[in-house]
Amino acid sequence: MPKKELIDDLNKNLCLFIKKKYFSPFKINGEIVSQNKYAAACNLAKSTISKINNAEGYDIPVSTIYLITKLEGKRLESFFREFSEWLETD
Repeated sequence: MPKKELIDDLNKNLCLFIKKKYFSPFKINGEIVSQNKYAAACNLAKSTISKINNAEGYDIPVSTIYLITKLEGKRLESFFREFSEWLETD
């Protein structure tokens, strides 16, 4: 598989993982909230959350992942370990 396709596939899977794990539904401290409220709590633009939710995927910066995991009380190390395991089982 060409490099671009590999990267596109990785980005799609990363966004799908985040969507399934954190955005379905959006929650803050166990309470279901709107996309806008979740974005504000993460200190991200609503459009960034929309890009992650897009089926086409998004070249998501590590800083964005960090802001999401910070809100969720996760360490980046744990996030990437879970993502790696998810990739192997999906």
